[in-house]
Parts: sequence; structure tokens; C-alpha cells
Amino acid sequence: MAQEKRYWWLKLPEDFFNQIEIKLLRKIAGGDTYTIIYQKMLLLSLKNGGLLYFEGFADKFAEEISLTIDEKLENVEVTLSFLQSKNLIVELDKMTFEMQKAKIMTGSETSGAERTRRYREKQKALQSDDDSVTSSQVGDVEKKREDKRREDIDKIRKEKDTDSLLSVYFETFTKLAMKNNKLREAVKIEFVKLSDSQKEQAVIGAKNYYQWYKREKSDDSTGKFSVNAINFINGNKETFDDFQVLPQLSTQPRLGGYI
Repeated sequence: MAQEKRYWWLKLPEDFFNQIEIKLLRKIAGGDTYTIIYQKMLLLSLKNGGLLYFEGFADKFAEEISLTIDEKLENVEVTLSFLQSKNLIVELDKMTFEMQKAKIMTGSETSGAERTRRYREKQKALQSDDDSVTSSQVGDVEKKREDKRREDIDKIRKEKDTDSLLSVYFETFTKLAMKNNKLREAVKIEFVKLSDSQKEQAVIGAKNYYQWYKREKSDDSTGKFSVNAINFINGNKETFDDFQVLPQLSTQPRLGGYI
């Protein structure tokens, strides 16, 4: 089943440039450039619930960000230093950084929601011109309303199923390693992108991975080297597709893993 397209946008507050942090940033030599870099980093974090990840492609996080947003490394380093000093970006771990104001500045809408919104706008326009609406058109409007009501009911049922599966999935990973607690919102974003069957497979895979890891990595009681809940969905190695069946006991334990 094709995944529904989702759009994100940055809701810039009306007083953005009057905020004390932004005023201080712009007063630094080259401050306007640093402000644009900050906004680019906010945009980059939108799809991940305000999180930025260091993938390890470059030697350090600042260098990786500079390559991603096409800005000079020295400018990114100055911006990062300022943002950290004002608690606008927080290092959750060596690979994960959170843009503190991203969540309250994020707008999101699925393509289906966009269609629904446009449909409702059209219906509102129709209702404002009752004299021009024929009985046949009224019947069509009522039918569409009923169809929409049924769609909404189905959507609510699916959302309940998704929330239930997500809860089991996330609890399995937090039970394995507490580091996953920091990734709740990002995990939710990736999980809802899955099809209904993939969500069920993700839960099965998580349970099998938990049993496998506890058995194979019994010396790692905190799950330090276990794959995290996000990479288990969209990573390149050790994903839920690999654990639809509990692997057999290996004769030679493997070292390492994902943090």
C-alpha cells in the first residue's frame, strides 16, 4: 500500500526577529548569515520531530550539517556554539541533537488532509450561495458529507489501531534500552509512515529482536549496543524485516551494534 504523502512547514512566529536570542545572534558579525543557518537547521529537523542526527558521514556534526545545508563550516560552527549557549539546541547523545523550539514551530498536513481541507472550503463556498444550488446539487453535497463522515470514522479506527501498535513497539524498545525514551516523537513520525501490515510486522520484529538481543548479548544489560527504535524501522541493517522470525541461537556471538 502506497504511503500517504505528508507536508511539513516552519511556522515562523510574528515576533521571531524580536526574540532576544535572535537579536543577540544578529548583532554578531555575520549574524544575518547565522540566523539563516538557524532557520535551515529548524527546517531540516521538521520531519524528525525537531531532531537532527549525526550520521557519521563527516568527521563531526557541524561538518555534516554544513554539507547538508550548503553553508560554510566555520559559519555553522559559530551558529552551533551560539545555539548551544542559549539552549536552542541540546545534545541528547553523541548522535542526536534536538532543536528546542522546532516542535512549536512545526506545521504538518497529509495530502489526504489537504484534499479534505480544500473540499470543505468548496462546501463552505457552496453553502454561502444557497440560491444558486439546485436540489440535485444539495443531494450531491449531502452524499459527500456522509461519505466524509464514514471516512472520518474509518480514520479514527485506524488511528486507534496505530496508537495501540506504536505503544507496544515503543515499550518493547524502551524495555530493551532506556536511550529510546528520548526518541518518542521521532519514532512516532516514522511509525505512522508504515502501511498497516508493516506496522504489525514492526511490532513482531521488535519482540523477536528483544528476545534475540537478550539471548545473544546477555552481557549488555542496558542495551547500549542495541539498534535504536528509529533505525529498526528505516535503517540499513538489523531492521524489523530481518526479525519476522526469531533467529536461531548463533554459535559465535557477534560484537558491536548500534547506539
